[in-house]
Amino acid sequence: MKRASLPNKVIVKAPATTANLGPGFDVFGMALEHPNDKVTIIPVSKDIKIKVSGLAADTIPIDPEKNTAGVVAKAILEESSLKTGLMIKLEKGILPSVGLGSSAASAAAVAFGLNHLFNLELDHKQLIQLAAKGEVASAGFEHADNVSATIYGGFIIIESYSPLEVLHLEPPPNLGICVAIPQVPTSPKKTEKARSVLPKTVSMKKLVRNVGHAATMAAGFATGDVDLIGRSMSDAVVEPARAFMIPGYQKVKERALKAGACGVAISGAGPAMMAIVNISNTDASKVANAMEEGFKSAGVGAHTFCTKPGKGVSLLEVKE
Repeated sequence: MKRASLPNKVIVKAPATTANLGPGFDVFGMALEHPNDKVTIIPVSKDIKIKVSGLAADTIPIDPEKNTAGVVAKAILEESSLKTGLMIKLEKGILPSVGLGSSAASAAAVAFGLNHLFNLELDHKQLIQLAAKGEVASAGFEHADNVSATIYGGFIIIESYSPLEVLHLEPPPNLGICVAIPQVPTSPKKTEKARSVLPKTVSMKKLVRNVGHAATMAAGFATGDVDLIGRSMSDAVVEPARAFMIPGYQKVKERALKAGACGVAISGAGPAMMAIVNISNTDASKVANAMEEGFKSAGVGAHTFCTKPGKGVSLLEVKE
C-alpha cells in the first residue's frame, strides 16, 4: 500500500474513564463525557517522538519506552511491520495518576489513531489488546477495563481476559456522575502501589457478597435502573484495603449518599472518588459539593465536576 494513499495526520479524542465501580475490580469500566485527551499522530522518517502538553504535562515521561502511547505505538509498528517513525502529540485534558484512566486514554488513542492512519483494519478487541500493552508503562501490568471503556464508550464488562471477551452496554440516559479529586500527592506508579495493598486471599463470604453486587450492577445497566446500579456499588474486597490511602474516604461517601447519590466508590485506583446520581430526581451539583465538603472535613482540598457516561474514542480530524 502506497504511503500517498494514506493520511498524513490524524487527530483523535479519547475520553476519561472510571473503573471498578465498587465490586467490579478489573472487570467494570465506564467512559465519561468529559474530560478528554486530544492526540495528534504524524508519520515521520524515523523513531517515535512524544510531546506532551496540558494538565501535569511535566510529570509524564516522553521516553517512548516509558510512555503508554509510546509503548503502544512501538508494538503496533512492530506487529504490522511498518517501517516508519511517528510524532505523537498528547494534549492532556485528563489529569494523570488520579484514577480517571489518563494513561488508558493515551494508549487507546494511539491504537485507534494508527489503525486509521495505516488502514490496519483492526477490530475493537484487537485495539483493546494493543492498548492494554501500554498500561504496563504506568501500572506495571496489562489491564483492560479502562482501555475497553475508552474504545467502546459507555459501560463495559470484561467477561474474560484469556481469551479477551468484552461486553458493552449503553448506560441509562438519567445516569449522572460526580467526581471528586482530592489534592493529595500521587506518584506515576500509584496504580502499582494501590494493587500491592490488596489481600492475597478472600473469604467465601466476601466473594459471595461481591459476586452478588457485581451481578446486580450488570442487571442495573441492562435494565436501565440507575438506583439499582447505585445500590450495587459496594465492594467487600478491594475498597476496604485501599480506603486508608484516601483521606476522608468515609466522610466523602457518607456525605454524597446523604446528598442523594445512589452509590459511591473509588474511581479506579484512586484517589479520585465517583458517585452515581439519578439526575431525574437529584441535583448532581449538590452531590459534588457534598463530596468536596467531605474531603474538606478531613483537611483535604478537592476539585469536583459533574458529567455523564460518554462515547468512545473518535476521530477529530484526518489530513490527507
